[in-house]
Amino acid sequence: MKKNEIVQLQIDDLAFGGRGVARDDGKVVFVDGGLPGDTVMARISKIKPDYCESTVAEIIRPSPHRLKAPCRHFDICGGCKWQDYNYDQQLKYKHEQLNSSLVHIGKFVDPPIEPAIGARKIFYYRNKMEFSFNRQGASGLNLGLHQAGSFDRVFDVDQCLLQSEISNKIVAFVRDRCRQLNLPAYDIRNHEGLLRFLVIREGKFTGEIMVNVVSGPEYEAFEDRMMQLGKDVAHEFPEINSLLWTINSLKANIARWDKHPAILKSGVMHGRDHIHEKLNQYRFRISPDSFFQTNSYQAQILYDTIIEFAEIESRDKIYDLYCGTGTIAIYISALAGKIFGVEAVPNAIEDAKFNAELNSINNLEFHVAKVEEFIDEAPKFDKVIIDPPRAGLHPKTLRGIINMRPAVLVYVSCNPATLARDLAGFVDSGGYDLKRVVAVDMFPHTYHIEAVARLARK
Repeated sequence: MKKNEIVQLQIDDLAFGGRGVARDDGKVVFVDGGLPGDTVMARISKIKPDYCESTVAEIIRPSPHRLKAPCRHFDICGGCKWQDYNYDQQLKYKHEQLNSSLVHIGKFVDPPIEPAIGARKIFYYRNKMEFSFNRQGASGLNLGLHQAGSFDRVFDVDQCLLQSEISNKIVAFVRDRCRQLNLPAYDIRNHEGLLRFLVIREGKFTGEIMVNVVSGPEYEAFEDRMMQLGKDVAHEFPEINSLLWTINSLKANIARWDKHPAILKSGVMHGRDHIHEKLNQYRFRISPDSFFQTNSYQAQILYDTIIEFAEIESRDKIYDLYCGTGTIAIYISALAGKIFGVEAVPNAIEDAKFNAELNSINNLEFHVAKVEEFIDEAPKFDKVIIDPPRAGLHPKTLRGIINMRPAVLVYVSCNPATLARDLAGFVDSGGYDLKRVVAVDMFPHTYHIEAVARLARK
């Protein structure tokens, strides 16, 4: 097998990350764009001693589970790579990948894994989307999403099936109006120009909408036209509750902001500086830089699963470690005696305290600290909920929880590999049994796997 050679392959499986898996003379070949059951012609892109990498050049015989992707941008977009894969098969893959991590990384024999919990909605489910401006094409300004495998090429989005119809209309209107006002896009190579990102957030259960136009720092010459853009957007879409103009003065190409134009208080062009979302009976304020679960529908299912796994009783004292903005703590607050949230990001804790007050909850306490530094001196609580970043638990955190000896641990993870590693640490060193594990699909049509696990002391 040689680089750029085109070979015929039968796809038999999926690897972690969603690539198809085939074999050629006993050698594993990973195939981008391949699905189990496909027979394809694949172009070899990389050759390693133990495996090869390739991309689909032609599908000779499609998998029985392959569908026609409904999105018109599917062939060039970098997201939603499984729109052409039957949704039941997507759930099956996520279940199998979670099980595989538990078996091969955690060394669990016959782990107690349950069928994956599917999504209530598999389209129009995101409550936040980030669209990028770019200098391309005859108009000199594009507004949309990045092409697959490219950091500097953006295609105009006609319709994205992830957020909402009104979001698509806002994107199209903003793009057309920016062109009419001759507002230049930011160039990420030479760091010149104005417009960088358009961020749209929605309260799926409140109907509230936030639109944030993020520009570069050299904006003074465009103030009048930017303010006109704000007036036009607000007039066209009276549904918008918060219309902002913020500034990212950093060179990093990320949709964040660090200040707002001097002419605007809090960056507000129309409405207020926040919107609200509801989960169950609880109301949450969302600012432009607030973290909130991107799928409101599945967030409720995820949190209900946490409640089920924790078996919360009214006398329980519970730690919510890596609590973020306190959404889990607030959601379970009516069921427990006391909940203590710990998070290293001060702004997140401020949001958590505000939202607890907003919902008139008085059995919550939030503390700013790194969990690995807090845990050794922490008083003993009955149960612990853990929702760490992708890297999983710091070794000091794992040891500290083991030393605390809570009766029940509920571990929420977005990374099956580090989840399996940490669960094995609790079982092998801490006297815990793994009782239940399940994947909750937060992002249909993607390879992302969210999981919840229950551990109980022996």
